[in-house]
Amino acid sequence: MIRRLLPFFATLLAKTLRFSWSGETIPARAVIMFWHGEMFAGWYSVRKRKPIALVSASKDGNFLASVLQKWGYRLSRGSSKKSGMEALIIAIESIKNQECNTLVITPDGPRGPRHNYKRGSFIAARDLSLPLYHLHIEYASSKVLKSWDQFEVPLPFTRVSIGVEKMDAEKFQIDDISH
Repeated sequence: MIRRLLPFFATLLAKTLRFSWSGETIPARAVIMFWHGEMFAGWYSVRKRKPIALVSASKDGNFLASVLQKWGYRLSRGSSKKSGMEALIIAIESIKNQECNTLVITPDGPRGPRHNYKRGSFIAARDLSLPLYHLHIEYASSKVLKSWDQFEVPLPFTRVSIGVEKMDAEKFQIDDISH
C-alpha cells in the first residue's frame, strides 16, 4: 500500500518546493551525486535529465525505486553489500549506449558512513569520461529523521538551495575512498 501511495505524496510535496541554484552549470551528460540524507530534493531536481539511478536492492530501496520510477528514472539496483559493482556496470552501459544521459548516485549510501564517499561515482565518471558534480542541498525548513544519514524531509513550500560543485574525479585516489 505504501509503495503505491508514496510516489503520489512525494510528487505532491516536491511540486511545492522552491529551488534556487548556484555554482557550476551541469552539461547534458554527467555523473551527479548528493548525500543520502539530502536526496529528496536531489532526485527531484535532476529528474528531467534522462537519468539512471543506482538504488539499493533492499526493502527500503523498493520505496525509493517506486518514487524514482514515477519521476521517470531508469533504475539499476544494487548496493555496496549486494551486487553493487554489477549495478554500476549496468548503469555505465546505459550511459554508453545513450539510453540515459545522467548517472545519479548517493555516494555515501545506502548505509554510510554519513558523508563518506564510496568509489562508485568516481569509477563511473572516469570510465565514462564524463564530468562529476556534487550537489550541496540545503532546505530552509525540514524534519530531520533519526537515522544514520540524518535524512531530511523538506517541509511543504520550503526553499531549497542547491550549490553545484564540479569534482575532479582524477584527484581522488580510488584506494583512498571507502568501499
